[in-house]
Amino acid sequence: MKYTVIIPAAGLGSRMGLGFNKVLLEIDGEAVIKRTVRHFENDPDCEAIHLAVRSEEMNVIRDFFKDSSKVAGIHIGGTERQDSIYNALIHVKDTEYVFVHDGARPFLTADVLERLKEKVVTADAVICGVKTKDTLKRVVGGKVKETLVRDEIISVHTPQAFKLDILKQAYHHAKENNLKVTDDSMMVEAAGKEVYLVESTYDNIKITTSEDLQLAHMILKGK
Repeated sequence: MKYTVIIPAAGLGSRMGLGFNKVLLEIDGEAVIKRTVRHFENDPDCEAIHLAVRSEEMNVIRDFFKDSSKVAGIHIGGTERQDSIYNALIHVKDTEYVFVHDGARPFLTADVLERLKEKVVTADAVICGVKTKDTLKRVVGGKVKETLVRDEIISVHTPQAFKLDILKQAYHHAKENNLKVTDDSMMVEAAGKEVYLVESTYDNIKITTSEDLQLAHMILKGK
């Protein structure tokens, strides 16, 4: 199978106290976004890469990937993550499958990619994730309402993989119904489609806090 990937990378890094995008942070001398994109540049099944970035950082991102044969578009991101993805999605064509992967998630493995590629061909909508290590409780107003069944709970990662027409339908449905979501599979679920799961790895972290950055350096040392 062949696919196109959309990489939203328009965040400000506010939770890290940064005045710039966290994907521009360097890990061991290389920007996070360059590490993230390389996974798809190296995958022969990935035909095109579209990035959604902040307008203030358009030039630096263009410079990063000026020699990339796979980066087919660099688009201005929106106010919310789903807006950024939509701004790229409208430019995606001539592909049956589209993957969406966080720009600040640089430790994707080839094994996870292979599992997603194999599953999406038969399932049409697939996410990856890992089982939670902690006991989770639903809390309202500071009071515990219930303890969730841990075996039924996962921590969701990216990439998420979809047939292109299903993802486009889900985005149109979300816009028509003014849905606010935190990931693409929520839109697909809201549009009435089933979403399936494959296993991710615990190293497939999203760099959001300064603690995540410390963990990223530890992951690199471990590799």
